[in-house]
Amino acid sequence: MGATDASEDAGRSDSGARPAWDPTLPPASAWGAPSGYRPARVIIHAHSVHSHDACDGEPYVDGGPNEPCLQSFRAALCRTRIDAVFLTEHSSLLAEGPFERSMQTRAGDEPELESGRAVGYRITCENGHRVLVVPGAENELMPIALREHPRPLDGRSLVETYRAGTPEAVQRFREAGGFVVLSHAEQKAMPLALSLRVDGTELYNVHANLDPRIAGPFLGVDIGSFFSDIPRFINPAFGTEPDLLFLGLFRENVPDLARWSALWRDGQRVVGVAGSDAHENTIQQRLADGERGDSYRRVFRWFSNEVLVEGPDVTRASLLAALTAARARVRFESWGVAEGFQWTVREGTTSSLADGASVSLARAPTLEAVAPRVWSVASSLPASAIRVRILRADGASPSGWTEVATDATAARYTPSTAGVYRAEALITPNHARPYLPRLERYVREVPWVYASPIRVTD
Repeated sequence: MGATDASEDAGRSDSGARPAWDPTLPPASAWGAPSGYRPARVIIHAHSVHSHDACDGEPYVDGGPNEPCLQSFRAALCRTRIDAVFLTEHSSLLAEGPFERSMQTRAGDEPELESGRAVGYRITCENGHRVLVVPGAENELMPIALREHPRPLDGRSLVETYRAGTPEAVQRFREAGGFVVLSHAEQKAMPLALSLRVDGTELYNVHANLDPRIAGPFLGVDIGSFFSDIPRFINPAFGTEPDLLFLGLFRENVPDLARWSALWRDGQRVVGVAGSDAHENTIQQRLADGERGDSYRRVFRWFSNEVLVEGPDVTRASLLAALTAARARVRFESWGVAEGFQWTVREGTTSSLADGASVSLARAPTLEAVAPRVWSVASSLPASAIRVRILRADGASPSGWTEVATDATAARYTPSTAGVYRAEALITPNHARPYLPRLERYVREVPWVYASPIRVTD
């Protein structure tokens, strides 16, 4: 499309009347929280200057870290008000030198100490927000929150140990303090996924939508048509909001959800997380807002993990306790900040958090999911359609989950049989339409919040 066509296209849009797009995010407190818990916005699966393929393949420049790339990473954490980020570096650079080298602290950072030992560090942002950064790795497996290098497997080097994807490797990572997550789960055969006995599994990873070598063979998705729309996000004349590129790119990862269902049906309590897989190495092209397409800020704003910690402080220990208990949710914030979502179980007159819980069928529990609303959306924008639903884990559907209740306000379900149930909120983000002139087809019902399952026992 030529410049004249672009100008005419922009003239037909409502871009001049729409409110300015906010490239930042509010504090996680905007979500609301169950009594007794603090919500933390957490990034899981992020690569900085200790991954060989980060920073357009140049994580180190002239013998030192790529400082502009590192500063982009740090600034993004502040602008999107991330409370904690679990780094997941690849083996080659991570295994070089002492483990502490992976913590690229800068002036003003504070160490996160456990028993007098640094296990991470805190960044204090200009706006006063504080971010906890915790080191970890990602190769065949993704051990987050490592305290040290793992003890090498018998006959293996440290690099080979980091790259191993076996139950023995899982154990070595745990000995080193790691919480082991199954990354790129769609590429792991189901028997292997079940045998590893991991602590967490990815439900979504943006890499699977970006890479046609994954999207086609593993998800059955042809993303070719999306790439033909990218010029509309590059040329400001089109009036298209660059951050909403994700709405066109996004496809739900059905195989990942199926593995999550199978793990819970196998009796395992495995927390589901979204993997940002941020590298700043995929879409170098500057979009209409002047940022590269895959900037850390953009990817961190697209989606994150809500981790419900006990107590007022977000620490490595409080985060791991919450993840172990499966008190976590996936939030897709690119299409709006979801405020007021609730997922509870009622037993008699008592109501409590459902995420990660276990209840007896004999107590006649009732499960309830309350629909959220879009936080701080201008009244001049079109109203979005929102619903919540409750799903049961089974092998009957491709995703491994079958809907048992849905409602626009509050879905309720009283199980008659034992099983595993989870809740999610969905949104048709009509409020995004004015920001997508000529790309309104992107606006369709998409997942908004994935909550953790509850197990109902006999």
